[in-house]
Amino acid sequence: MNPFFRKHPVVKWTFLAGVGALSILVLALLLFDWNMLRGPIARYISAKTGLPATIDGNLTAHVWSLNPTLSLEDLNIRNPAWADRDRLFSVKKITLQMSLPNLMRGHLVLQRVELISPAINLDREQPRRANWDTESTPATPANASPHLPVVRQLIISDGKVHVVDKVRKLSFDGTLVAQEQAGTQDPSAFRLNCAGLLNDRPFKMQAKGGPLLNVDPNKPYTFDAGITAGDTSLVLQATIPKPFDLSAYRATFTLDGRDLADAYYLTNLALPNTAKYHLHGTLQHRGNRFSIDDFRGVVGRSDVSGEVAVAVENKRPKLTAKLTSKQLDITDLAAPLGRNAPASNAARPVKSSPVAAPVGAGSAAVSTGLLPDADLQVERVRAMDADVTFQSQSVTGTKMPIERLQFHLMLDQGVLRLDPLSFALSQGQFAGTVRIDAAGPVPESDIDMNLQNVDLSQFKPASAKDAPLQGTMTGRVKLHGIGESVHKFASGADGSIRVIVPHGQIRAALAELAGIDVANGLGLLLTQNKQEADLRCGVASFQADQGKLNASAIVLDTTNVLITGHGN
Repeated sequence: MNPFFRKHPVVKWTFLAGVGALSILVLALLLFDWNMLRGPIARYISAKTGLPATIDGNLTAHVWSLNPTLSLEDLNIRNPAWADRDRLFSVKKITLQMSLPNLMRGHLVLQRVELISPAINLDREQPRRANWDTESTPATPANASPHLPVVRQLIISDGKVHVVDKVRKLSFDGTLVAQEQAGTQDPSAFRLNCAGLLNDRPFKMQAKGGPLLNVDPNKPYTFDAGITAGDTSLVLQATIPKPFDLSAYRATFTLDGRDLADAYYLTNLALPNTAKYHLHGTLQHRGNRFSIDDFRGVVGRSDVSGEVAVAVENKRPKLTAKLTSKQLDITDLAAPLGRNAPASNAARPVKSSPVAAPVGAGSAAVSTGLLPDADLQVERVRAMDADVTFQSQSVTGTKMPIERLQFHLMLDQGVLRLDPLSFALSQGQFAGTVRIDAAGPVPESDIDMNLQNVDLSQFKPASAKDAPLQGTMTGRVKLHGIGESVHKFASGADGSIRVIVPHGQIRAALAELAGIDVANGLGLLLTQNKQEADLRCGVASFQADQGKLNASAIVLDTTNVLITGHGN
């Protein structure tokens, strides 16, 4: 026996006791029936999810390795009684292999994660009633990004995904497959594919990246992804600085589609209806904030650029943006108001406004009348906040002498305000505020717009050299009404519309035509006589009552003729 142990018997017996205990532990682990842990593990999962969980197959473990492995079969997590399907999650077999050396250095690295025939069934029927959100779910910040461990081999075979979200009016049925080409340095060695139907329209997602086998927790991981959902296409290249901590990453993207409102299903943001668009930029995500400092692209015939950010700190995301346009085509504003864009821009009819109805939701068709009849989708408007400023440097596509358009849009708890909304003319402006309160059962709207110092000489037919009227015009439009669409609002609006021309000049021919001497007026027109008459005063005042405009005063007092009128 070692002389050291003869001189130190306490150390000897302590050593022998430790070796004995370790031997007993090794023997116990070798002979242990791991199936005895199925119940405790299932109860732990139940406690974490708040839903009944069972492990109906075998549980095996291989612990004597630098990469311990745990496998279990037939794991089932049942849904609440109100859900359409009986299981939230089920998997035929799941295998987890952990890296023990990395764990001892403080890094959780999964050498292999393999799922055979997993099935996920997500169901939400009310804002606070979703099968993935239970009272027993650990409290986390709203919309918190997941901190996933490094996975060096991910295998998903025969995966099924089923989603029914009645709040967002969304349904999805698809398949999920993940695999990696073993032993390759191909930058697209790892592939994740998902395909199916999103609201009965084709959906496809493909992601590819370098081999996961080489992933280092302290080195960035880059991957490419492409998503197609109906008419919407998203392509991006993302870099995760610390795999796979999704609380911080950077991604360059390109987003294309026929209607920006359809991107709601990818972004959960209530975006306006638009003509065909092409947008791109660099997305920076850190914590609960997403930002794009180089946002740019084309919507219809109009360019757009600026800064966009989304914060998800509260229950509702908040969109903040500062946007500009070098050239705005005024016809591109038709879609947000609920009217079809020009045939050259629009690929399909706009079905709703200013936020599109979910695909297949049966939204009202756009009317062919004077005012748009598409309904505002109040559920989406209530689901987010916004603070957006927009300014165009020039305006095209209109016969009106509009030079610039700017507005400041604020959306807070279902109340939307445009303050100010300003159309700058060559001389003068049309500016004011618009307020839409969509927090109640039926949207309630107020319009208060002013005509300021508008020079009438800028309004003339394209074929005429001179304007029929000259002078400065002021006025005010002040209306209040209820209704989901522009048409419904106008059909029941109350308020007033007033226009005043304190002084000016009017073509004598027009004045004569409006008076008794029609023959003289026609003669002046036929001879293209440019004789002018002084306009002493011009007033047009209408009172709105339940959608009817009643003229309380129509007066044009000229040197030669006094014109008065009434009507509704």
